[in-house]
Amino acid sequence: MKPTYLMQADPIASDVPKARKVYFEVFGCQMNKLDAELMLEGLLKKGYHLVHDPEEAGVILYNTCSVRERAEERALMRMSSFKRRKKEEPDLILGLTGCVAQHKQDELTEKAPWIDLIVGTREFDRLPELIAEARGSREALLATEMDSPLEFFRQRNLGPNQWHAYVSVMRGCDMVCTYCIVPTTRGKEVSRPPEVILDEVRRLADSGVREITFLGQTVNSYGKRLGAGVGLDTLLRGVEEIDGIERCHFITSHPRFLRPKLINAMAECSKVMDYLHLPVQSGSDDVLARMKRTYDRSFYLHVIDRLREQIPDITLATDFIVGFPAETEAEFEMSLSLIDEVGFDHGYVFQYSPRPGTASADRMLDDIPLEVKKERNHLLLESLANQAGIRNQRFIGRQVEVLAEGLSKSNAERWSGRARDHKTVIWDAQADEIAGSFVVVEVDHASSATLYGNRVAGPRSSPILPCTP
Repeated sequence: MKPTYLMQADPIASDVPKARKVYFEVFGCQMNKLDAELMLEGLLKKGYHLVHDPEEAGVILYNTCSVRERAEERALMRMSSFKRRKKEEPDLILGLTGCVAQHKQDELTEKAPWIDLIVGTREFDRLPELIAEARGSREALLATEMDSPLEFFRQRNLGPNQWHAYVSVMRGCDMVCTYCIVPTTRGKEVSRPPEVILDEVRRLADSGVREITFLGQTVNSYGKRLGAGVGLDTLLRGVEEIDGIERCHFITSHPRFLRPKLINAMAECSKVMDYLHLPVQSGSDDVLARMKRTYDRSFYLHVIDRLREQIPDITLATDFIVGFPAETEAEFEMSLSLIDEVGFDHGYVFQYSPRPGTASADRMLDDIPLEVKKERNHLLLESLANQAGIRNQRFIGRQVEVLAEGLSKSNAERWSGRARDHKTVIWDAQADEIAGSFVVVEVDHASSATLYGNRVAGPRSSPILPCTP
């Protein structure tokens, strides 16, 4: 079984002692994926080699997620499957890293004593030395201090696509959303200095990266405590001056921090993609208040108006939570109506489930029946798909610039890539297709999720501009 997300296994790993082979599986968000890259880079520097079969590995690691219950359960179930093997191979190192390790450290030491390493979100930079220490210990080794200064120097991109890289701009979150476990698992918000981030982007560009995604829990609040004038717009304008990087976007944004100077930078910087993921979570002011989202419906709509004033054709994605405690039918209908009022291009819907340690789990009754949650989930997804299908019709007849990613998952005779507004584009494969190149596709039809057409230019290593409406 191939671990999710990470780079290809090391072809020379067959000649490496088993104790230096590591199997690494990743669950959860983009931040978890990037953290896994950073952990892996630290291990590779110390002589470890990545393999994609846990039976070959002397070190088995799972980077975990607490935000969604299913991801947490899957990681713990996978780890428990190695309990018998640990008895047979006492030198095998089993490690749980990330949010679950941080949040459930005490529970894990009691219920899963066969786990050797429990490494939280602020100490994974010490992973090689922690593995060495665990080899000589009979008890689980905990590294879960939240005040530890996380330090890393990233030299390369270890993600699956050499032309795209995630870049962390900040850690933690200062918000108090009642349903969210992130402030508990990742701590208070800490922004990295802009010069350090932009130096990392230059190194990635030199290695062949063409598109970057800035990451943060509330990424557009970046710059807090760094001094006056430093914000996410600082980074966007900095990327504009870096040769080699052709595209840039950022996730996940909070409506409260989408300020005019950031919108100005998005509109003025040619490398910033015409795309924004801006979770709303609910269309009801009362639900938003219970969630402590710090904005109401009218504020959200005002932000959307400001965006479209400067970037009229921007693609907008969002998140909704259905079945939040005490959500009435009328409150749910407010979410449905918001979809039509905004005109989202894409959206994710999550059924509320209480996460232990959050305010909503501690103080609110999870009183919406599962059947109701499922029905509301279905209705929102249906409405989002209908709206996206209507909005995608505007692309028919246009030529769009696409960063080619590879064969379509559903049809080996077609290729797939992303347009400048992050939309998936499918076209009939030609003999000279190259992953990581830029092509121009003329769109001839569209579904709610995808644009389809024929390639009319490319492939080229740099963007082909302009793309015409």
